Amino acid sequence: MFTKKEIFTIPNILSYFRIALVPIFIYVYFHAESQQDHFLSAGILVLSSLSDLFDGMIARKFNMITELGKLIDPIADKLTQLVVAIALMSTYHLYTLLVIIILLKDGMLLFIGYYIYRKTGRHINQAQLPGKIATALFFVVSIALIAFYLPNTAIASVMITVTSLFMVVAMVYYAIELYHVYQGIL
Repeated sequence: MFTKKEIFTIPNILSYFRIALVPIFIYVYFHAESQQDHFLSAGILVLSSLSDLFDGMIARKFNMITELGKLIDPIADKLTQLVVAIALMSTYHLYTLLVIIILLKDGMLLFIGYYIYRKTGRHINQAQLPGKIATALFFVVSIALIAFYLPNTAIASVMITVTSLFMVVAMVYYAIELYHVYQGIL
């Protein structure tokens, strides 16, 4: 199905690396006992975010975009985002709202996107600006809340609420885009 060359491109290796960081993050986050442990958890997410940034840059600049990469990169992104949100629910109860929004948004994209693909053979557009902004904000806020450990504070509540609002805006944007594509195939 995929060639050895496609499997082992640098961008794809960076995506595998992000997936491998997920259980490491979970272990460090749930065993954090000191401020250094919280910084280490946040550092793992920073490393994951940087590898995501670099895999896209490398793939585009050196023409290493592959069909496998188009599959594995979003899986690594969504897996990391969902695991971080679920993990943070244990410390920040408002993250439950973020988990619900993420599941609704990504579920909508997955199921309606699959339906459109089955009907037309076309993939829906990759991440758009509102989704990229919401995701970047999610990771910045998550990294800050992990590093500085601010449960039950007003600043944490505001940060999570603002992130949730950006996620809802992205979800609505994608819903409108999917609706227009769906209307085009009727």
